[in-house]
Amino acid sequence: MIFLVACSEQTYDKNEVIATLKGEDIKVSDILTQYPIEDEYIENFLKEEIVIHEAKNMGITVSDEKIEELKQTYYPRGEFTIIEDFHKEQAEVLGITAEEYFEIWSLTYLKRNEYIQEYIKAKFNEPSSIEEGEKWGEEIEAHINNLFTHYKENRDLIIK
Repeated sequence: MIFLVACSEQTYDKNEVIATLKGEDIKVSDILTQYPIEDEYIENFLKEEIVIHEAKNMGITVSDEKIEELKQTYYPRGEFTIIEDFHKEQAEVLGITAEEYFEIWSLTYLKRNEYIQEYIKAKFNEPSSIEEGEKWGEEIEAHINNLFTHYKENRDLIIK
């Protein structure tokens, strides 16, 4: 049985490869764990994947214990209760319950976000003032955009 996902006039099989990053396939189903299948979100996901790849190359790791700690911080009662329309829609596309999707989404988000935050900490000094915060954010965004361009130009990222 093939599940199809609509994307602005295109249809995707959940197993369809959207891109290849350093030889590893990124499928529609990978992106659906975090985002809808729309160009803007696909690009965001790919940029995040590049940062995570860079973080791992720097020796950054995110342990299961760290994820549990983050889970307790974000969900102190141990309950995944904030189900929104997005989660329901994504769950329907994936053929699972909204609660199952929310758990997958939240745990995946926590792990991905921790890699990204640790990478940013390693590469950029924290801004010393609120005024510097905006410039700091712009520098990070420019850095990630440059990585994205570099990966595409070097064919380390091949978008299908």
